[in-house]
Amino acid sequence: DRVAERFPGLDLRRFGPPRRHDDPDFGTPAGGEIAGGYFFPDGGFVTDPQLAAHNLQIAAEAKGARFRFNVRVADIPVEGGRVAGVTLESGETLRAPVVVNAAGPHSTIVNRMAGVLDGMAIQTRPLRQEISTLRAPAGLTLADGGLMIADTDIGNYMRPEVGDALLIGSHEPDCDPLVWIDDPDSLDRSPSDQWTAQVYRQALRVPDLAIPNQASSVVDLYDVSDDWIPIYDKSDLPGFYLAVGTSGNQFKNGPVAGQLMAGLIEHCEAGHDQDEEPYRFPFRYTEGGIDTSAFSRRRTASTESSMTVMG
Repeated sequence: DRVAERFPGLDLRRFGPPRRHDDPDFGTPAGGEIAGGYFFPDGGFVTDPQLAAHNLQIAAEAKGARFRFNVRVADIPVEGGRVAGVTLESGETLRAPVVVNAAGPHSTIVNRMAGVLDGMAIQTRPLRQEISTLRAPAGLTLADGGLMIADTDIGNYMRPEVGDALLIGSHEPDCDPLVWIDDPDSLDRSPSDQWTAQVYRQALRVPDLAIPNQASSVVDLYDVSDDWIPIYDKSDLPGFYLAVGTSGNQFKNGPVAGQLMAGLIEHCEAGHDQDEEPYRFPFRYTEGGIDTSAFSRRRTASTESSMTVMG
């Protein structure tokens, strides 16, 4: 009842399981209405990830960090059984006693350079993702108090964006094929049939959704682990650490992930064996903490993961 009151423009009938728009049963009600929902008042999303990343860069530079853009890592040198830095395509070597692989969709390529793939029970792969952009109907804009709404009944999520826009993405239901990309530099960013599939599904829930004749979307890659849970860990190469497999669900956790990795690195460099004595990351605002073995490269893939961008 509260969902209907907050969003009167939503059709709350059940349509699941999610289907593609060319399925003969697409759009056929499954009977009854959705049972309800969960509301997270302290949840949220980052509406301008490029600006957010820029802000993080400026904050890091204020602490002494330096950035090198538009350069490519060609090799991970090893000296005395330990990582020695990174070698760029120009031949220049940036020497460092600690290297963190946070290369996103290129993380597997970097891990292969470092020779650490065989020591990982959980692997990562680049996955093509397409986010559809449409005009938001009244009641779903930022100005109207629109929220990010995850909807497993139709296999989509949607959220408002600046300029009265609405972003629509897939929950990776069984009907949507996963498009794995071997070479992340070869990604085709043109809209595909996936745009139509997720927009039509969203129109079941939002009958006032105006579907334009010309597709507009953002296409890029997620770095997805076997269970869609990130790897925050050491590797089998001393001094070489992993912050990979973050898919699309860890961006707003970036600052906390940095704090976790800093603590984990200090833990390991002080002589602790992360595999046998995992670092416990303390929570800043609440009691307790988290055992970082949950993010181990050697863990068994979680059976409790949603196996989606929602983690």
